[in-house]
Amino acid sequence: MKGLILVALVALATGSANGARPAAFEVIDTFKNIVPKYLDTIKDNEQELVTLEGRASDSIVQFHTDIMMAKETFVLSVTSQEDKLTALLRAQNANVTAGNCTDFIATATNENVNLVGVAYTTCINAADEALNVTVASYYGRIGALEEAFVDMRLLDVFRGDNVFYTPDKIVAKLRQKLDQLNADQPNGTSSTELEEEVDAFEQDLQAIRGTYIGCMTTAEISFRGYLELARTQLSVICGGALTIAA
Repeated sequence: MKGLILVALVALATGSANGARPAAFEVIDTFKNIVPKYLDTIKDNEQELVTLEGRASDSIVQFHTDIMMAKETFVLSVTSQEDKLTALLRAQNANVTAGNCTDFIATATNENVNLVGVAYTTCINAADEALNVTVASYYGRIGALEEAFVDMRLLDVFRGDNVFYTPDKIVAKLRQKLDQLNADQPNGTSSTELEEEVDAFEQDLQAIRGTYIGCMTTAEISFRGYLELARTQLSVICGGALTIAA
């Protein structure tokens, strides 16, 4: 339908008009003079929307990549710390490992790692919920702006007026349309507004990412606190060594 309208407008722009009512034909001529600018603006706006939509999509992809990289970093950190404590427990001499003391610490360590996993799940669930709300809000706002940006009505200049009786009013509305086109704000919506929405969306994604990392960090700090407790238990309760000679 849009393509048919564009073809019709091009055909109109290349036609000719003459007659005994110059004011009426001024309407036609003015309309035809606007059509090329109208077509160019539509094409430019559509291209700009494609670019901005690409930015938003790329930001969403990058957000998920960043979240997974952060999760991987924290998982590696926790498993590395767990491995070090496990190695320390296994390296104790026979007098320490003969009883169940180190086994209890190993079991507690395993359960604490599972608890960290619960915390990590809570963190990523919160990030997912925040993302869904942010994306829905963004597309709700951007959708209205996009519609105004590309829905450039031209034929509405004839609404409420008569080409023979009030041609001057129609011409005035057409000239107003031309002024808007020249200002790149056909419906009072500028590309700057769209760019600002994309910028704000990217900032929102960064904020969610920051909150997620903060949540994960809190969970890891808690695990590190347990590791210190486990080392103390190994030394004080089990009578084990905290350093093992290579």
